[in-house]
Amino acid sequence: MNYLKYGRASCVLLLLISCVALNGCMKEQNSPATKTNHALSLQNEDKTISYSKKLDTLVKKLHIVNDENKDSDTRQNKLEEFTQELNSLLNEPGSVEMKDEELVEKFDNNLTILTKSFPLKSGQLNVRVMNYRAPKTVTGTIGDKYTFIQWWSTKQLVHAQMLEDGGPELTTDFVVRDSDKGIQLLLGGYVSIYHPDPVFVALWEFSGEKWTQKEIVTDKIKLPDAWELNEDIDELILENRQHDSMSIEVLDHGDGFFINSDDSEQNLIIEFSKSGEVRIDSEYSTALNTHSERQSFELIQEEYSKNGIVIKYPQIIKLKDIAKQKSLNKILKADALEGLQNYADSNAGVHVEIDYEIKRENERFLSVQYTGIHYVKDAAYPTHMFYTTNLDMKQASRIRLRDLVKVEKPFIELIKSGKITAVQPEQQGLIGDFTKDDLIQLLTNADVTKGSLAEVEMESFSYFTNDSLGMSVPMAHVVGDHAEYEIRFAQIPENIRQNEELWSELSSVEDQSVSTVGGEKLNTDQYEIEESQSFQTTFEGFGKVRFVSTYGYPEGFRKFFFFLLDDQGHILYPFPDFYGNREWVARYGGVEAVAFKDVNKDGLKDVIIIADVDNGIHGPGRVDQFPIADIYFQKKNKTFTTLPALDQALNDQGHNQTIKGVIQYVSKQRINVN
Repeated sequence: MNYLKYGRASCVLLLLISCVALNGCMKEQNSPATKTNHALSLQNEDKTISYSKKLDTLVKKLHIVNDENKDSDTRQNKLEEFTQELNSLLNEPGSVEMKDEELVEKFDNNLTILTKSFPLKSGQLNVRVMNYRAPKTVTGTIGDKYTFIQWWSTKQLVHAQMLEDGGPELTTDFVVRDSDKGIQLLLGGYVSIYHPDPVFVALWEFSGEKWTQKEIVTDKIKLPDAWELNEDIDELILENRQHDSMSIEVLDHGDGFFINSDDSEQNLIIEFSKSGEVRIDSEYSTALNTHSERQSFELIQEEYSKNGIVIKYPQIIKLKDIAKQKSLNKILKADALEGLQNYADSNAGVHVEIDYEIKRENERFLSVQYTGIHYVKDAAYPTHMFYTTNLDMKQASRIRLRDLVKVEKPFIELIKSGKITAVQPEQQGLIGDFTKDDLIQLLTNADVTKGSLAEVEMESFSYFTNDSLGMSVPMAHVVGDHAEYEIRFAQIPENIRQNEELWSELSSVEDQSVSTVGGEKLNTDQYEIEESQSFQTTFEGFGKVRFVSTYGYPEGFRKFFFFLLDDQGHILYPFPDFYGNREWVARYGGVEAVAFKDVNKDGLKDVIIIADVDNGIHGPGRVDQFPIADIYFQKKNKTFTTLPALDQALNDQGHNQTIKGVIQYVSKQRINVN
């Protein structure tokens, strides 16, 4: 009985406990939404408070930066903190809740902000570009601008990045677009260098969750006389000092910028194609490529890429005759990809990289030059490739060398007479190694490819520029695999020419070569010419000339002097004093190397010289010869200049041993001589 009594009591107690527990559980089931909403509310409130506090802290730091009563170190430190923390703050979702004008007001009008929305393939993207201009008393007159970009598709996914960290650029307009290379950002604005401020254009691409600045290719850009184009790292800087005011704004279709000056006839349009081609247009220039001749079509770049083979080639667009355009493009593609059928669909271990250059382009002629490398697995070395395509745009057909000249004895004698110029000066004498019969056989079959890459490497080709006929002949690998030579159209007699109709248009461009200007002839009694370091070459400001290295004897000491001569031996230009002449002489040394290359990428060919110098002493105290390098930078006013500080650094740091060493060092510098 007692056990039963206690058992009933236990059951009643357990039942009461279960009811209490169940009641509690039922209450718990009704509370999660309430509790979650309450928690989220508190969390959002905390985030808002946190963002607000960070914003207020930033404003206080900005006040210190602007306070001229503070010492410069304090202001500089606060400036660095402000810009870094502003970038961090812009990565927070709360920052996009504020409108542009609210942010500007919050930061006491120290910011300029522009926000746009762009429909992209991936969806709608909101982009905000923000400029902060620091006090010049802290940063100086140029490096006072900071540019930030902020982007988001939803307000929960906000990203930001500092694009400009203390530079002269102030962005005033921008556009984001889809391109063949992905999402691109085009920035336009002003550069604070002098008055009137030049305008700049910069290209950025989105990759790996960040923006990366890309080089803008300017090879095909030509401006009207009043405008100047400079390349500062990767951006374009355009200036027109004739006008007091300029503005830059995005074009209506979003693929470039309109640059407006106070002279409406001097306006410019910069357009970027989806494939990356850049075009500049104005009232005075409708084609704006490297050539001045008028054209009625445009070129775009196509690329073949498969099994380790990459070949870039041009294609024609906007030609009125569509059938002719298709025919011409078929030729261009076929010639560019010549010889690939043996490798394209196999794993033959072949690596090919080929790019192209337009040598001449107008309504009648298109001359394309291809260069690159061809490497076969297990081969001892890669082979340097060279081939061309010349088109008659009117007839939609190829032009071969034999269509222009009679490849017979008189033409070969003209070549061997020395009137041709090697594109690479060190290859000038190699053409003499060919017999007349060799040259007749090679050039008769020029521009006729046999079908394989190996055969292409052993063939000859021709091309033409505005004023010259070019020819390429195969060479041994040790001297470059191929060599190119050019002869001016004016130097080719009529009895050698073929097809008068072609020649009437081919040579119709005004000959831009240098004429005799009445200068004195080089006095060979005063200057001893170093023939091994003297070359026929071409400079943009002078045309076809002869560069001569000489030794003179001022005050009895043998030193270096350099000149440009015309074909009659008259002095067209005497170069400035050689850097090595300042403290040294050339008693035992001499000119060791000369090269012609656009070192600072301004479109003008420069001169690199390496010479061995010594102290001129014989006997005790003699200093053995050692190299000194100097660079003559070509300017737009048909002169050359040197940069003594650069010359000193170049030689003190030992980058003067080889031409390659000089170019590698100088190409890393930012040099503008115009």
